[in-house]
Order: sequence, then structure tokens, then C-alpha cells
Amino acid sequence: MTHPDRRWLWLVSGIILVFLVRGSIVLAKMDSLDADPDAYRVIAETLAQTGTFGLMGEGGEATPTAFRPPLYPWLLSFFVGADGHLGSRWVAALHVCLGVLTVGLTWDIARRWWSDRTAYVAAALVTIDPMLLWQSTLVMTETIATALTAMVWWWWVARLNPRPVDKVFDDGTPANSCDLSPWRPMINAVVFGGLLSLTVLCRPTFLVWAAMLVPALLFVGPTCRIRRAARVGVVGLILVATVGLWTLRNVSQLGHPVWATTHGGYTLLLANNDSFYDSLNESSIGWKPWERRPWDPTEFFAEYEARERGDDEVSDDRVAYEMAKSTISNRPAMFAWSCLVRATSLWHPFPARTPDRSMLVILVIGIYQTGVLCLAVLGIAKHWRSWRHPNAWPVFAMVVTLTVVHSVYWSNPRMRSPVIPMLAVAAACLTLPKGDEETEMT
Repeated sequence: MTHPDRRWLWLVSGIILVFLVRGSIVLAKMDSLDADPDAYRVIAETLAQTGTFGLMGEGGEATPTAFRPPLYPWLLSFFVGADGHLGSRWVAALHVCLGVLTVGLTWDIARRWWSDRTAYVAAALVTIDPMLLWQSTLVMTETIATALTAMVWWWWVARLNPRPVDKVFDDGTPANSCDLSPWRPMINAVVFGGLLSLTVLCRPTFLVWAAMLVPALLFVGPTCRIRRAARVGVVGLILVATVGLWTLRNVSQLGHPVWATTHGGYTLLLANNDSFYDSLNESSIGWKPWERRPWDPTEFFAEYEARERGDDEVSDDRVAYEMAKSTISNRPAMFAWSCLVRATSLWHPFPARTPDRSMLVILVIGIYQTGVLCLAVLGIAKHWRSWRHPNAWPVFAMVVTLTVVHSVYWSNPRMRSPVIPMLAVAAACLTLPKGDEETEMT
């Protein structure tokens, strides 16, 4: 066990190092932050200028939208200047801070659950992870989504399921947590529900993760069964209220009860269209993963632009859903095969070969990510008894959530970003000898 004073010295030094690593990468790719591939910047600027979560029309009028989930654009809107422009330097600062927070939370989770040595290795892996570094240079949700999932997992480990405290009554019997701290379990539940709600507002995909975590609260922590059940109810109510408020806003502004976004139909159609299916039918499986070529969506985009459009973004999203479902029903065997392809794409360690990527970069990133994935599997296998602990449930739930959702909807490796800190902890625990965990798992 590291001496407390030395631990703080290492922690401060590590935070400075993470700031330098993250900051230097973001500064080197500052031009990438000027782009707005997913319209988060324009929504944030519209929100800051008009107070409407929407898109600015040609006449300068804001049109309400639910095209993107609300959390990230809302957060960006606080950094919009008086000129109505979102400066890239503010986005860079936000992403660096979120990256440092993610590394710090990963370190503390590994320290609490495993050991100081595991914590430092896990933090180092998250610091230099190429996927997270690359995503921090783009105005997209991967950076904030990863930070939020780390916060949820940290609260689960540190507050909902802390190390047991040896406290007994005068007669020597163990003290029941229901008698020790009557309000703490409910306060922890409220905070946890709030954090989990933020993940859903960041990415609707996380509602599946939430649905897997909330029932598990019945089996987590030192509280008695009555308070565990109450905790499940509190977290569930907060989630329902959060999704309900966003839905009510969309009913008011769009006239439709959109609980997630009006982008789901497009992402389902992008993953299930004839052009993509044909490319899978024609391509062969190669034995060189570093030469994997991405699908060319030119034909799909042409057909998508020529489609029969809806009257508004909600009905237009419905049209996309119907087109995707038609493709799936007409080619069910190809749909099943494409699900496997998308799941493989999500976990594929090598970036696809594109003209702007050198073979050296592809090999370095691919070899690194292959190593982390293999070490994570070996770490879990080596300490399987400890990985059956409730602290591991958010990890397995996240893996299942991402795999299931993105095997049906569009998938690529960047969408696994939220699970990277979890994989880092799994890989880092391989450094401990079997049976030498500092925390005894029960």
C-alpha cells in the first residue's frame, strides 16, 4: 500500500501529466474542433442566441429540434461568446477537463477496488488511449459520454457499494446500516439517479444500460433490503422524470412525444440499407485486419436524398425507420449477418484503411488496442472470482448494452469509447498476482 503522502504526490504529478498529454493533443488538432459534423455546435449557438434548442433557419428564426440529445449542446451553449460564436478553445478546454476527470475517476475506482499499482496502470492506459485522444479533438459526445459513465461507475463503487466498515454494537453484534445512517442511502440514490439521467440525456443508448443497473441496486451495498428497494424506486423515478421532461418538451415544441431523438431512424437506416447489405454480400473476409476498408456510402446518400420526405423532422425520421424496417424484412438473412458485422466493427481494434490514414498509424493504434482488449480478457479470467463482485456489473452491463444496440443500429469503433476506462481497469488488474487483491471480494 502506498504511503498517503506519497500517493498524493503521485496523484498531483499524474494530473499534471494528463493535462499535458491531453492538452498537447487537442492543441495540435485545434482545427478539428472548428468542424461540426453532428450539428452540436450550431444547436449550442442557436440555444445561446435565442433560448431555443434548435437550428437557425435562413431567415434568422430558430426552429426547435430534437435531432440531437440535449445535454452536450446545452453544456456547449455556456461557452458561446457575445458574438454568437462557440470558440474552439473553450471546447478544447472542456474536453481536456473531462478527459482529466475520466482519468482521475478511473484511478480512484481501481484504487478502491483493487490496489494502488492497478490504479496507476489503469490511469496510464486511459491517458494514452488513442481512441479517447482522437475523440477529444472532435465536437462529438464521446468525451463527455466517457466521463459520465466513469462518474456513474465511480459512484457505484465508492458510494453505493463501499468497502464494509467493521462497526459493532456493545454486545458484539454487527451494526445494521439501516440504523447507522438513515439518510445517506437516499442521498446516494438521488445523486446516482441524477448521474444516470445525465448519461441518458447525453446518449439515449444509455437507457438500456440504466435499465440493467437499476434492478441490480437490489443486490448492491450494505443497506438493508427495505432501503435497497426504496433506492431502486428513487433512481427509477428520477430516470422516468428526466425522460418525461424531455418528452414533454418535445410534445410542446415539436408536437410529438419524442423521448430520445429524431435521429434514430437515420442511424437504423444507415446500418440497414441495400447498399450496405450489398457491400457485405460482395466483400470477402480478409486475414489482414489492418487492411480493412470502410463501406462507401455514396450510393446510400444519393438514395437517402431522393427519398420521400416527411412534413417535419419527426415524420421524416419515421420515414427512415420504415425504409430500414422494409430492408430488414425483405432481407432477413442479410440482416442477421449484418448484425454480426456491426458487432465486430464495434470491437475491431484496427481503424479502417482510409486515404488520410497512414499504415504506420493504423498498425500502432491497432496493436495497442488489440493488446488492451486481450489484457482485459486475461485480467478478468485471472481474477474471475473477484470480477463476480457487484462492482463489475456496470462493466458487463455496458459491454452488453453497446454490443446489442450497435449490432442493430450503425456501429463503428468510436462508439465503444465509454467502456474504455472499464477495459483499462480490467487490463490493469492483470498486474496483481492471483489471489493477491488488496480488497477481499465477498
